[in-house]
Amino acid sequence: MRLVSAISGKLHHLLEELRDEQGNVESALTLIPLMLLFLSVLQICISVYSRDTYSQITQGAVAFTAMGDGSSQSWSSNPIALPLPGGGSVLVGEREIKVPAISPLLPTGDSFGTTGVAVQE
Repeated sequence: MRLVSAISGKLHHLLEELRDEQGNVESALTLIPLMLLFLSVLQICISVYSRDTYSQITQGAVAFTAMGDGSSQSWSSNPIALPLPGGGSVLVGEREIKVPAISPLLPTGDSFGTTGVAVQE
């Protein structure tokens, strides 16, 4: 009987501690804006990195196309060849890129275009 009353006393004490929610609201009010800030900074970092990376990929793809090895490239529209007066041409290729959204403050993600230019002789 003494064991049952000791267990029920400890259980009652544990339930009282669980009911005491002191400090939970303050941590939630701090965590939510901090998470939004973290995700927004992460979205901006990914956007800047993606713009640089995809512009280099587009430039490389246009250069490969200028060398005659552009069959494996997936272009939304074929690169434009502008003729040069002394012979050859300038290839200009464009791509549209859509980076997915991470932050709820930027729900549409990031859309941008990249352009690559190469001289074909």
